[in-house]
Amino acid sequence: MEQFVVETRIKNGHIELNNIPFPNDTEVKIITIPKTNLKKLSFNEVQQLTESIKGNLSDDVIIERDGK
Repeated sequence: MEQFVVETRIKNGHIELNNIPFPNDTEVKIITIPKTNLKKLSFNEVQQLTESIKGNLSDDVIIERDGK
């Protein structure tokens, strides 16, 4: 599965994505993660936040974090 990361803002309950390299009418899954200043968080807080993420993204983060 191809992945593309972009930062944007939610305005009036809507997200607008521009310059995404996918054809029109492509079905996508959107994962929204509010931006957090990770430098201000302790490692334990960051670990707890990433463990609460569901799906493949969580698995990828856990594998990278734990070095498995």
